[in-house]
Amino acid sequence: MLIRVISDVHGNLVALKAVLDDPAGKKADSTICLGDVVGYGSHPGDCINIIRKVCDEVVAGNHDLGAAGMIGVSHFNPDGRKAIEWTREKISQEHIEWINSLPRQTFYHGISFSHASLKEPSSWNYILNSTAAVDAILVAGEYISIYGHTHMPMQWNRFGDCSSKDEGHLPDYSLINCGSVGQPRDGDSRAAYLLLDIEKQTFQHMRVNYDVHAASTAIIEAGLPKNLAKRLFLGK
Repeated sequence: MLIRVISDVHGNLVALKAVLDDPAGKKADSTICLGDVVGYGSHPGDCINIIRKVCDEVVAGNHDLGAAGMIGVSHFNPDGRKAIEWTREKISQEHIEWINSLPRQTFYHGISFSHASLKEPSSWNYILNSTAAVDAILVAGEYISIYGHTHMPMQWNRFGDCSSKDEGHLPDYSLINCGSVGQPRDGDSRAAYLLLDIEKQTFQHMRVNYDVHAASTAIIEAGLPKNLAKRLFLGK
């Protein structure tokens, strides 16, 4: 069984469509989204509609909950706050109710899926160092955990060692970050997603070219902070 994992779309409709059209991912038997469907980007409603249609499982991200009014805007940086406030005006009540129904964690074929670290989930902790990785691993216990939030494809073993290899074997790692579809921050502007082969017990980080200029222009035309448009070109 092949599972396609996407995360951190952040309202980037152009990148989302490119990822879903990628031939390798289209072979997947199921698709899981690890949250932050909205925030930063110019097409929150369209992205929600697509995610609801194509994904078998979806977990909530902090930007999703912020847009739905479940957490306050003080949790976000200035550009993030502006984007959240803008997004609240653009999504429907149906979208809000859907976001409110999303879990913080789900299990699928013996793997744990969440947006951020499972340690103190309401704190939305980032896993960017060995201490945070080991803390999250201890909470996950026996389960391999796939997560998003940092926008950086990487994986950690149970000793807190980090790897940025493009592919590998699931049993070698306890935590795997799938990267970001709509706001990559690893210095690579291409959209990122993850493929899991359950039978072979392997993972593969995938990158997809998309029209960054179109996505950037849409952010500016929507009246969102220009920095959110500029950083798409940098992948940071």
